[in-house]
Amino acid sequence: MAVDALQLVYEQREKQVEKALQAYQQAQKALFEQRNQLQNLHQYRRQYTAQLSEKGSQGLTISTLAKYQQFIVQIDQGLTNQQSSLVKFEYAVREKKRQWTDSQVAHKAMGLLLEKKAREKIKLADKKEQQLLDEFATFQFFRKQQAEQDKN
Repeated sequence: MAVDALQLVYEQREKQVEKALQAYQQAQKALFEQRNQLQNLHQYRRQYTAQLSEKGSQGLTISTLAKYQQFIVQIDQGLTNQQSSLVKFEYAVREKKRQWTDSQVAHKAMGLLLEKKAREKIKLADKKEQQLLDEFATFQFFRKQQAEQDKN
């Protein structure tokens, strides 16, 4: 594979790393928001329960108590749904982090391959240069010998 093609793949991998990082950060942000929503639901439930206790101490009708209890059941169901959603978001964050890490590894491997190819290219150029120097030295030697023979 030509070095130019490797460079192109390397740049594509670099873009993949950036995209994976952005996706990971977005997943983290979404998880943070989900956790906040869960906390808000817990806080709302506590406040609503405290309100029920306060009104209950003043006396409530059975229908009003039933409405409060029914609403608390709905809040609890919302909490359960939010907990379930939170688990999915946590999984998504782990998955996005894995993808980001994998893309970093692939990018680094491609970088190492490019470095290896560059070193090989330099080594080959050095070898060619040495061959040219050796040929030149040999040519100089024979030319000098020829010049000495021509003198004699």
